[in-house]
Amino acid sequence: MKKTTEYGDNNSINLKMVIALSRTQTSFARILQQYLSDYNLTIAQFGVMEALYHLGDLKICELIEKTLSTSGNMTVVIRNLEKEALIERRVNNDDRRAFLIALTEKGRMLIKPVFEGHLTILDAFFDRLTADEREQLLALLKKLNGLSN
Repeated sequence: MKKTTEYGDNNSINLKMVIALSRTQTSFARILQQYLSDYNLTIAQFGVMEALYHLGDLKICELIEKTLSTSGNMTVVIRNLEKEALIERRVNNDDRRAFLIALTEKGRMLIKPVFEGHLTILDAFFDRLTADEREQLLALLKKLNGLSN
């Protein structure tokens, strides 16, 4: 027999929402990682390359912020992308204590088609929602994150 514990309606829905959010993230991450494995990229590596592709050269601290990563993980990601000659460190003329991370030509040539495929995956993943539902979900998620009124 399944054991259930009641914590009240409010706590029950909160717990269910956390589980639903986690399952949704995990589901999407699996789809994305499967796609990226064809390009020998991890989700973290893709995130760094995508940020550089759209924002230009960035300091490591900026990459950490933009990709919601940690400094320890970012060190490994950058090292592995450098080994594959997909990114490079450049001297930051504005602050010689910090490096700028930049896509190499090889990195640019890779990220363009990978990102276009990513857009296709996003479209398929969110296709279950109407345009209005997508807008509502985005507004609600931003509200939860304190990004909207």
